[in-house]
Amino acid sequence: MMTHPKFLLQSVLALSLSALLVGCGKNGDAQAQQPQAAASGQQSSAPASTVNSSAATPAVATLGQVVVSQEELQQFLQVLPAAQREAMRNDRVVLEQWLRSRLAEKAVVEQAKTQEWDKKAEIRSAIEEAQDQVILRSYLQSVSEPAADYPSEQDLQTAYQANQNQFQLPAMYRLSQIFLSVPDKDEQALAQAKKRADAWVKQMREGKADFAALAKEHSDEKISAERGGDNGFLPMSQLVPAMRATVAKLEPGQLSDPIVQADGVHILQVTDLRPASVRSLEEVKPALRDALRRQRQQEATQAYVAGMLDAETVTVDGKVLSQLLQQTQ
Repeated sequence: MMTHPKFLLQSVLALSLSALLVGCGKNGDAQAQQPQAAASGQQSSAPASTVNSSAATPAVATLGQVVVSQEELQQFLQVLPAAQREAMRNDRVVLEQWLRSRLAEKAVVEQAKTQEWDKKAEIRSAIEEAQDQVILRSYLQSVSEPAADYPSEQDLQTAYQANQNQFQLPAMYRLSQIFLSVPDKDEQALAQAKKRADAWVKQMREGKADFAALAKEHSDEKISAERGGDNGFLPMSQLVPAMRATVAKLEPGQLSDPIVQADGVHILQVTDLRPASVRSLEEVKPALRDALRRQRQQEATQAYVAGMLDAETVTVDGKVLSQLLQQTQ
């Protein structure tokens, strides 16, 4: 829902995709030049493993000998949260950006390998550390996976009762507005806008004027004006602080007195109200089940690691440690 930024606090939900884009031809085909080979005159080419590793499934995208296979794309989509996965399925542009990014990454890696970059001592050490971390995470996940039947219905009910405050839905106000904008610090224009607003409020309260008609004709917030001033349902937290006290006192159908702000004058009307409520257990059950399983797995992981440390005596050579710290100063 589009709302006037001077009437509501902006609320932004952003999904960011960091992608290295490769140049496109006329038909959107990815094009890139192979990086130049080393000064030794070595020819630049992707190792045969690049092609062979993806031969099992059809290629979705290619860049020279580098490919992104159907299997690789499926694996990428499967690990995304459901909402992001669905968004990418429905937005081919974003998905193709990821494919180009992935092709570029793989092409750079293969070029580095042709120059034996992966054989450098510091790179080998980093690769081994990354490999150890993958083994560590996957192994700990396997030994700490909760039982398939956890949590039980009773576990869910207990957790739901203990966390009612997290499942509360705020009261929702359906608001309409008429906004008369004035130039900054123009006191005369502000006074004239206030006078017009006072007259309209009086007419509407006497039944001599219609809010929606006035909003369509006079409101300077054009998006809501097209809907007769309607801004839809909003929680109190999304309203400008200076207007919250006024809205809280209005019953459905009531008009506010003109509200004077530095940028202009507002007239508000609450057209409907949804009282605060608590989401039902059935609504929150999937998310609650996931949260309980993550918590149980985290506790099991910590207990497993603690058990490894307790299995044998841990000793720290203070002398060696001190010498090492002095050397790294």
